[in-house]
Amino acid sequence: MSLIIHRRRRADINVVPLIDVMVVLVFFLLLSGRFEQARTLAITPPTASSGATGAAASTMVIGVDRDGKLYLEGKEITRPALEKALADKALQAPATEVLIVADEKSLTGTAVYALDVVGKAGLKPRLLTRQPR
Repeated sequence: MSLIIHRRRRADINVVPLIDVMVVLVFFLLLSGRFEQARTLAITPPTASSGATGAAASTMVIGVDRDGKLYLEGKEITRPALEKALADKALQAPATEVLIVADEKSLTGTAVYALDVVGKAGLKPRLLTRQPR
């Protein structure tokens, strides 16, 4: 019988790689949260520091208010009536520029619709912006 008692080595768990992985996961979660915030910010795009300041002699004005209502030369107009008016103007004067004035808080779909209708009629669309303050 041996008097030497063999002691078992205590099992060690190396936690350094676990900590490294956890730090990487935390950074990933923080960064992805920041990108999610960037998509939900309130954006006011209708300012531009470049572009023409004057209007051509032959222009029409289409307005889009905050509620998405369309106006042609200051009078409210429906979508079918707008399409007909632009088609008639394209037959009379095909070089006419159409200035689209959209409120900065208006629905984007209505402004894009106005741009699309002007393009389909064969007229030249321009979107009015304002200078930054």
